[in-house]
Amino acid sequence: MPNRQQSTFVQAQQALEQGSVVIFWRPGCPFCERLDAGLGDDGDSAVWVNIWEDSEAEEFVKSVNQGNAVVPTVSTAQESFVASAS
Repeated sequence: MPNRQQSTFVQAQQALEQGSVVIFWRPGCPFCERLDAGLGDDGDSAVWVNIWEDSEAEEFVKSVNQGNAVVPTVSTAQESFVASAS
């Protein structure tokens, strides 16, 4: 997401502990772009992590998606899920 502040997986873990929402994404993903657009300014309060630039983030996404690097994956301290384009 070009206009969103980018974070590392380590920063994302700290943000989760503080109650933030983390969005794992990758460039070129149309579903990520749709989520970004749908969130508008609210997306600025989330922590964004590019799984193509952070291997720990990619491994985490795979761990919560049955081995698949499916994005966008949204995480909170309580759960992680794949955001659908509905």
